[in-house]
Amino acid sequence: MPGSPGHPSIRPLDDTMHRRPVIIRMRLFSVLVAVALATGACVSASGGIAVSNVPVEGRRFDVVGTAETTVSWWSFDIGVIGLPLSDPPVDAAQGDLLKEKGGDALINLRYWTDRSVFLLFTRHRFHLKADVIKFSDGR
Repeated sequence: MPGSPGHPSIRPLDDTMHRRPVIIRMRLFSVLVAVALATGACVSASGGIAVSNVPVEGRRFDVVGTAETTVSWWSFDIGVIGLPLSDPPVDAAQGDLLKEKGGDALINLRYWTDRSVFLLFTRHRFHLKADVIKFSDGR
């Protein structure tokens, strides 16, 4: 008889109908985690050059040597709002180069910066390479 429990047209409810929404949610969560990990560790960079850090036109100087350094700092970022956890140590980088070679100024400055983003934190790096000079005109 078609309505009886043993008839082939009536199937017992299987568990897959109840598990389907859970499986879909788990797959969606996995995709979201993969997207967050793929975009959560981004890197960007920029660079530039400058003639000198002080006016040197008309002054005599000797090139002491070439020096380079890299400094870094961190910031806390929420969307487009970034809060540095310390001041960028760019002046310290310049002072390190002068101190390393015992010079008075820098010429032929080459620099680059990069940022690495790790979820809510960003690591900033500043790399500076320059020729260190010592003024020989007594001024």
